[in-house]
Amino acid sequence: MNKSTVEVRRSPESESGPGRLADARAAAFSQFVLQLPFAAALLDRDLRLLATSREWAAHGLAPDLRPGVDARRALVAAEDVLPLMKCAEEGEAFSRYLPALDPDGVQQIWRTEFSACRDDGDEPYAVMVTARDVTGYAEATLRAERDQQRLRMALELDGLLVREYDLHTRELLFSGATPDLEKWCRFKTDPLEIIHRDDRDRVAALVAARKPGETGVYEFRLNRDDGVETWVRSASKVLIGANGRPERLVNLFKDITDRRRQSEAVETLAFKDNLTDLPNRALFQLRFQEAVNASELLGEMFGLIMIDVDHFKDINDTLGHDAGDALLKRLAEMLRYAFRADDTVARLGGDEFAVILRGLHSEADMLRPIQTLQELLRRPIEHGGRSFTCSASIGAALHGDMDADPSHMVKNADIALYRAKDAGRNRSVMFQPSMRSELEQRIELLRDVRAGIAAGEFLLFYQPVVDIRVGGVTGFEALMRWAHPEQGVLAPARFMAAFEDQDLSLKLGDVAFEAALKQMRAWLDAGVEFGRVAVNISAAQFRSGRLAEEIQDRLARWNVPCDRLTIEVTENVYMGWGSDMVSETVCRLHDAGVMIALDDFGTGYASLANLRQFPIDRLKIDKSFVQNAEDEAIVKAVITLGSSMGMKVVAEGVEDQAQLDALVGYGCDQVQGYHFGRPMPAADVPGFLAGFVQ
Repeated sequence: MNKSTVEVRRSPESESGPGRLADARAAAFSQFVLQLPFAAALLDRDLRLLATSREWAAHGLAPDLRPGVDARRALVAAEDVLPLMKCAEEGEAFSRYLPALDPDGVQQIWRTEFSACRDDGDEPYAVMVTARDVTGYAEATLRAERDQQRLRMALELDGLLVREYDLHTRELLFSGATPDLEKWCRFKTDPLEIIHRDDRDRVAALVAARKPGETGVYEFRLNRDDGVETWVRSASKVLIGANGRPERLVNLFKDITDRRRQSEAVETLAFKDNLTDLPNRALFQLRFQEAVNASELLGEMFGLIMIDVDHFKDINDTLGHDAGDALLKRLAEMLRYAFRADDTVARLGGDEFAVILRGLHSEADMLRPIQTLQELLRRPIEHGGRSFTCSASIGAALHGDMDADPSHMVKNADIALYRAKDAGRNRSVMFQPSMRSELEQRIELLRDVRAGIAAGEFLLFYQPVVDIRVGGVTGFEALMRWAHPEQGVLAPARFMAAFEDQDLSLKLGDVAFEAALKQMRAWLDAGVEFGRVAVNISAAQFRSGRLAEEIQDRLARWNVPCDRLTIEVTENVYMGWGSDMVSETVCRLHDAGVMIALDDFGTGYASLANLRQFPIDRLKIDKSFVQNAEDEAIVKAVITLGSSMGMKVVAEGVEDQAQLDALVGYGCDQVQGYHFGRPMPAADVPGFLAGFVQ
């Protein structure tokens, strides 16, 4: 049959009556279809092809619409059979976007529309098929989608919803297997209707600020009347027509509710104190830096207050930890009441709190809320049928001298706090420049450390890291000790100030690396299977920009394989000065085979984005969480987080069997602590390994 000729096939039951009349109408309409100036075809109710237009044949479309006939060019897929039958029998129209190949094998995208031809009684007697080549439009849409990397990623994910809105005809089209999402992304007159009222103004402002032709990416809650909270990410772009005017609005939607909840949980872990819901030390650090920047750039005066609860340990010991927690919660409420809503009130840890006050005009602006707080502290606290009172020591510092270094504020406030404690507690002290006598002790300590380094008094002890899944020692952490000629072997807490000094930190780091590599070489030569040795890296060591080369050179000089070394970096180093340099350094070392561990996780301010950014192999939970039963949820969350990101999780500070059993139940990978072994001299390691029993 020629593609443009009419052939009307009649079944026996159509030789008379309504069937014959329907066939007659179809035959008559076929003549009309032949003359149509676009690609069209006509089928009878039995889905037999009656006629095709010249444009249909000119575009190389298949002469038979049945599935399986020249499948490369057929415009009816297998899943279209039932809708097509429904269209013929009940008159229900439908349309499809389908890929096809032209006669030359070039990829095309066609939009086919199927609609019923009805008689005077509204009964279908034929099916009209039109086909439109939308390849150019589809390619333009894809180009718009490529404008954003996140949009390209979204196209690869399941559950993506594409919405097209014709700005002239008001036609709204959807694609994607997300019917529930589609239901709430429909609108009547304004695309912003679908946005929850609490997010609408924010998104509207972002849309208004978007440049013409720019792709906008927004996150918001849908305006659902069933009360279900649904977060979506929407990529939006207005497509411009050939006349230079806006033609279509294209949106891509992705349901991110689960991801949003997980991110909020992680952010809460990273920036909120679990007990008081105040900002934690991490957020305090960020807000403090913001205040410093405003001071340096705008000359803004700001104040810092440090607060410690007096005799907090005695409250815990005598009244119980529940009472201590109640006190901390009550103090948090007092702080919120005493200070302004835009002041940063943070819990730094334990019974330590801090407040950052910005936009001050004088010292009196800081003293007034301190007085309010002290009055609130005099009121008794009721808990468990008992009443008790508490007091606090308060140290305050004001940055009013624009020529002074505002970064010294924390030190000044700490000095004032120590002065308040030394003066008998339960009082507030404002820092004065004369309060620097305590610094003399620090200066003397640093002088002694320099002399100790020159005399070779610093050495390494090694604490085992145990893999609780396989029941063996997987390595050791190298820990600095000072063999003081008068005071004996001192732990780092006794000379911590030296690590805060850039010059001494570099020298101690150099001593640690050389000692660790020398010892590893000796163990390798002696056949001691020690696994890996972890060495802590300070922020100062990254500052040269050559740390990766220096470590690799040292490994080569001592002939120690890269896979025998682990470097441990704290969150504050990752996120502090020169974070880009830190990132580049650890990436290069990781690529060389050195293992990277994030130390003391939970005490700094690393976010989920940072965990993805850096090549972290080990996530070490700080011992303060492991040893505090109240932090069980945090420990579980960190273990789950590390596991989901492909990291081994190491719990520090494990001191007893109960803690170990809990960690095993949580799915922790490795542990470190006194329960298995205290830090030991290098000479004791071979014997420890030989006699190790989990």
